[in-house]
Amino acid sequence: MKIRTYIAAFFLLGGLGAQVQAAPQVKVEGLFKGAAVLDINGQQVMLKKGRSHESGVTLIDASARSAVLEIAGQRHELGLHMAIGGSYQQADLTQVVIRKNDYNQYKVNGSINGASVGFLVDTGATTVAMNEIQARSLGLQYKLNGTESRVVTASGVATSWVITLNSVKVGEISVPNVKAVVIEGGYPQDVLLGMSYLEYVKIQEHNSVLMLEKKF
Repeated sequence: MKIRTYIAAFFLLGGLGAQVQAAPQVKVEGLFKGAAVLDINGQQVMLKKGRSHESGVTLIDASARSAVLEIAGQRHELGLHMAIGGSYQQADLTQVVIRKNDYNQYKVNGSINGASVGFLVDTGATTVAMNEIQARSLGLQYKLNGTESRVVTASGVATSWVITLNSVKVGEISVPNVKAVVIEGGYPQDVLLGMSYLEYVKIQEHNSVLMLEKKF
């Protein structure tokens, strides 16, 4: 009788153990008002306020600063790139979140050929573009290595040089061999992050927040 009791208890405990699931590993990849981009067990999903994922993760609320999540009946407030989950391993940060400034512009710091530079995101620009003063400060030999051309600016037609940059990097999203244009004079005032870089990233805009995500 005791043997049967032990066997029954063994299978009962085994059955209960099979029903217990490990807590999901969650990381906040993007934040918006009323929505958040989450990495849940290695899968990227976007949840809106009040919605739940099949893993049991529910987005209670979200803002540009943090997300409130309910996981296994407990609430957690996580900021951007913060993670929760016992065995979570830090992943490469392949998303960049940019908030619109007071002038309705998306500006972000990055680098060209390893040198720091501030970018103005411009989806209307065909290529990365900069003036010759900026090019010289970056050490670019645009007249020697570039192809002379002409561009139309707000001030009229200007001489320009088409060059290839070794790399353009924003956050952890680095793109090699990026086409760029150096324009004679002081236009544009900011280095334009144009489509010769942006074509390699996914772009999402929500409530004055722009998120760039690496495609490959």
